[in-house]
Amino acid sequence: MVKQSGLRRASAEALTQFELLIVIGVVAVLAALLVSVTSAMRARAQRLQCTANLRTLYNAANLYVQQNGSWPQISMEDTGDSSFQDYARGWIAALAPFGPTQQTWICPTIQNDKPTSPYEFARRPWFIETADVHGHGNLIIFSDGSVSDLKTVNRR
Repeated sequence: MVKQSGLRRASAEALTQFELLIVIGVVAVLAALLVSVTSAMRARAQRLQCTANLRTLYNAANLYVQQNGSWPQISMEDTGDSSFQDYARGWIAALAPFGPTQQTWICPTIQNDKPTSPYEFARRPWFIETADVHGHGNLIIFSDGSVSDLKTVNRR
């Protein structure tokens, strides 16, 4: 009789299949939530890194202007893709003494070897991403150092 009492106690303490399925379901839901939160955090971190890169380029351009008295004059000829690469390399070389590396010019979301190139608009220099990779329009840094995305700028 002592043996039966021990078996009853062991079976009463064990998980039933239903309870086990509930535990597995809860763990699966928590894992799904964690994956979505992690991807959102990664996207936010990439956007922040891109913003930091733009600010680094902005500061380097300001230092260049202070030292040389003008905005960098990088010529671009309309001779195809190789001239774009030469234009990009010219910008990288011009601002490199002031801190930015080639990696500074590349959005962490894109992660390729084609650097983002700056544009000049209305005689006021500013830098802009080459594509809307963060979902809110291209990130842009203005001549006053503020960073925004094009969707926000277009709403104003």
